[in-house]
Amino acid sequence: MDFKRSLIFAYLEEDNTQRAYFRVRPLLSLEGDLRQEALQLWPNEGGLRIVPDCNEKRTFKARMRKLMSYCVLDLRNQPEDADKIRTNKNFKPERGEVNQYILYSDTVKALPEHTFYQLMEGDAARYQELAAEAITPLFFIQQGETLFGPVRKDAPAQPEPAAEAACVLFELPCPDGVERKILCMEDAPAVEAPAAQEQPEAAPAKPEKKAKKAEQVAKDEELPIGQALTILDERETHEETLRQLDQPVSEHANLLRQKEKHTLDASLLKQSGPLSGTPLVRKPLHVAAQQPKNRIQEVVSSQWSVGKYEPPAQNLPTGTAMRTVENPVEAACAALREAWKAENAREQLLDFMLSLEGVRTPLEAKLCHGESVTAMQQVLRQRLQDLEAERLTALCELDRARRDLDAYKQELLNAMSTRIARETGKLEADRQDAAVQVEGLKTQINALTLQRDALLAKVNELGSSALPEAVARITAEAQMCLPVPGVPLRLHPVSGHDADLDEMIARVTTVCSDAGITIDRNTAIALLVLLAVSPRIGVTSATPAAAATLLRNLHCAMGWQSSYAHQYDAEQHPLLGLRPVDATPAILSTSLPHYAHVDGMTKLLLHRNASGLTRNAAYDTCQWPIVMLPSLPYVAERADDDATPISAASIAKVAEKEYVSDAELDAVLSPVLNAASPLSGAARKEMYRFVSVCAGLMEGGLPAAMDWGILLWIIPALEKGAKNTEHVKARLDEYPLSLSKL
Repeated sequence: MDFKRSLIFAYLEEDNTQRAYFRVRPLLSLEGDLRQEALQLWPNEGGLRIVPDCNEKRTFKARMRKLMSYCVLDLRNQPEDADKIRTNKNFKPERGEVNQYILYSDTVKALPEHTFYQLMEGDAARYQELAAEAITPLFFIQQGETLFGPVRKDAPAQPEPAAEAACVLFELPCPDGVERKILCMEDAPAVEAPAAQEQPEAAPAKPEKKAKKAEQVAKDEELPIGQALTILDERETHEETLRQLDQPVSEHANLLRQKEKHTLDASLLKQSGPLSGTPLVRKPLHVAAQQPKNRIQEVVSSQWSVGKYEPPAQNLPTGTAMRTVENPVEAACAALREAWKAENAREQLLDFMLSLEGVRTPLEAKLCHGESVTAMQQVLRQRLQDLEAERLTALCELDRARRDLDAYKQELLNAMSTRIARETGKLEADRQDAAVQVEGLKTQINALTLQRDALLAKVNELGSSALPEAVARITAEAQMCLPVPGVPLRLHPVSGHDADLDEMIARVTTVCSDAGITIDRNTAIALLVLLAVSPRIGVTSATPAAAATLLRNLHCAMGWQSSYAHQYDAEQHPLLGLRPVDATPAILSTSLPHYAHVDGMTKLLLHRNASGLTRNAAYDTCQWPIVMLPSLPYVAERADDDATPISAASIAKVAEKEYVSDAELDAVLSPVLNAASPLSGAARKEMYRFVSVCAGLMEGGLPAAMDWGILLWIIPALEKGAKNTEHVKARLDEYPLSLSKL
């Protein structure tokens, strides 16, 4: 439809209260619902930014706030050259301005008492309650099969049944979340306004004005036939005569202005029978939708007009050749089409296009729509939108901080001056108190010197009794060591030190490098996070002896020699000692198919292959992650060096922060989990925590963390079942590590 010649029902909102920015969203016209058409003409929510007209710059904000939330856009009776809808020069979505077009405020008006009526369902006797909820000045009430109204919102009265009239009913979902029914009547019946207060009688007209009016009516009367026509008065000058003649023509002297009234004789209708021919019903005029404006096209068209129809702005030398300027978009499209035909040049062409500034954002927006989008891509896109919203919020906060920077600096200087003066006075008082305390300490030092001399004499006296005391201490310690059946495996945690993630990764990669194994950063992160979240970890290798030596070397490099032990005999019984402050983790490496559970101890289950770890009654009820090591070369045993022990709190701190919610993980993992054997509740919880932590630490983010989670939990469980392998394999195209193990 033609928006420039219509009366449109619209929604007005103040989308930025700090800067008093208003925008309007067209909703409805007499022709129908306009929301989809508005979205095509004005992208990004189908809204128009309202800018003040030159005649109401001072009253713009107050009038717009008075009109909210529903209004009309009156674009009728506009001059041909008046373009009320134009391109927004401040259109910058990255800074929050998403409205691509502007609308001048003189077209935004209050809802009229015609054309648009809200239809409300309810009891007509409750017209006052319904009037409080109405959004239009006049509204109708539908009670059963009867229609009452129209009723005035500001002065409601008991409504009468509505008269018959031609109208169209639309069910309109409004932007405030309420679905309303709107009646559209082009020729609405007149409704009496509430009685106004009695106005005082007008003062009688002055005699002079009455005389002039009578004289004007006398001039407009018809002239008698046959008499001389005297127009000019010889007593008046030429200027006075012209001034009298320059008067508008009276309506009484021009009968052509009167409208003719045609009546149709009823007898003619009876004689002629039923009417036939074209019905006198006005049909809506279908006009092509206004094409969105293109800045490049506007510039090219304007330059074409200037070069073709207007002379140059400067004086050009004689004989200067003029030429036609071609559209750069058309030339670029033609060149791109020709270059794309050469297959060996396509990669170079794509690299050049992606290197252009600002081309990635709109290109990714167009490519990320379609049926081929996977669940992973949908989750990543949603996370990217959330990050973009946080980035825009941070930019707004940064702008506000920059504006308040000068005031903040002055306030900070004043506070620092006050604080320095206060602290200076306090330091002076402390200095005086310290001088007094120094004198007292000198006296105490002298007294303590005397006590020291007495204690040294006592030590010399007790030196002869040192041997009996040592024998008594050894006997007491022997009584504290209780005997246990079999061979005890004692784990003695010691006090550890805090270490960051980079230091721990460096120790792990160094040990693997010394053994001839090269691992990347993601593998080291997976091992550390796995140690923090899972109390049982399976380790498989075709060379179990080399794998056991590698595990021992890793614990020695972390400083955990005293809190690590390897159980390979059923007669060995692990015993955990008391934990000091900031103790190192207690880790037991066992090669037995059955082992005793010990609280507070992490267990590494060693076996030659994964089937030996999954064929276990405990694994059937609570699966654990399994690390699949390749065949290892000879690994030399690392000497017990003086490596600084790392505390268990440092390992736990690695998994302290989670970066992905369970709902997002459900959306990504649902296709894989539905095809594979279901995990236990505890195993699924450990896997979700592992992926959520690794998503913020690994290179590659969430996809890399998902790949490791599937590799450690789902692939071992799948190999045990082995019946859904093909279904799972079809869903692992985005996870190369897991796919390589199938």
